[in-house]
Amino acid sequence: MALIEYLEHDDWRSVLRRSFEGAIALLQTDRFGLTSSAIDDIRSWLTSGGISRVQLQLNRQMEERRLTVDRQSDIRDLLLVLVQESQHPIVQLMADGIIPTNQADLLMIYGMSESEFEAILQDISSGANPFESWMLANGYSSQQIDQIYQIIDRWLVKTELNFPARPDNFNLN
Repeated sequence: MALIEYLEHDDWRSVLRRSFEGAIALLQTDRFGLTSSAIDDIRSWLTSGGISRVQLQLNRQMEERRLTVDRQSDIRDLLLVLVQESQHPIVQLMADGIIPTNQADLLMIYGMSESEFEAILQDISSGANPFESWMLANGYSSQQIDQIYQIIDRWLVKTELNFPARPDNFNLN
């Protein structure tokens, strides 16, 4: 049974949680392993477009199945909670190239506005390191910060942009 079919039932919260967490765990251990169709839905959406793709597909399917506005809102809210709870493994999967990285997903994962992100990029291009300062001030570990730098480095290589190297560790660029 596809994920959307389960979300029509009363126990939809546990199904969405189990499916999301199962997809993350599977992507960490056996990306192509056999699993339920509900987990496979989320796994395929994550690997083909990240969190944004999961949201898009759920929104589309909820509309097609004519779920109530309240149910749709509750599903979206729970998805955001699951993303926040799974922040570390999602970022690691992005750093490993298993989940594609995009700005919208990073903003959602780290709870930043687009204007905050743009200001940070502007500061970085001028040689400052506000992103790391912001991350440290908001309780992120060095390991999480290093994962973000991996994602940024991958993006820089892909777009052929050159920003200054991190002053405290020149080996990460």
